[in-house]
Amino acid sequence: MASFSVKGPFNIPCTKMKVSRAITAENIKEFWEAHPGLAEAKGCYLFGFRAAKGSKPIYVGKSTNSFKSEVFTDHKLKKYSIGFGSQAKGTPIMFFICLDKTKGPVNKKAIDEAESYLIQAGLAANKKLLNDKKTAVESWSIGGIVRYKGKASAPALALRKCINL
Repeated sequence: MASFSVKGPFNIPCTKMKVSRAITAENIKEFWEAHPGLAEAKGCYLFGFRAAKGSKPIYVGKSTNSFKSEVFTDHKLKKYSIGFGSQAKGTPIMFFICLDKTKGPVNKKAIDEAESYLIQAGLAANKKLLNDKKTAVESWSIGGIVRYKGKASAPALALRKCINL
């Protein structure tokens, strides 16, 4: 079984612009210099914002080559820019969900499954998540457990505790 470990949240350096903020080449260089061990890791990542009321996911991605080759590509920077536009306040952050090192080939299937799970969890936390794929919300819910609104019942809380949710 593949296993992952969570690293972060790490603050993402950004540059203030006239209207918003942006992640520049200089900011990217600064980030990787501060976190060199993450550059070659593989797995999933979550870009979001941290503010006084907690954290909010903006985009979930995956990398089967290296985080450095994926996380700050032009396509991703455009997504993050949209996030800056919709988030007036808050500190941009990144979580890395790193595939634990194993011998042999990279477990791409496990990374893909983890990404799907994180996108669904991200959608539950932010309906405006910027992902384009894997965003079809399931058409079922379990009251007090998954995709529910309102207060959880005592039996639902007991089940959550039982299955470590």
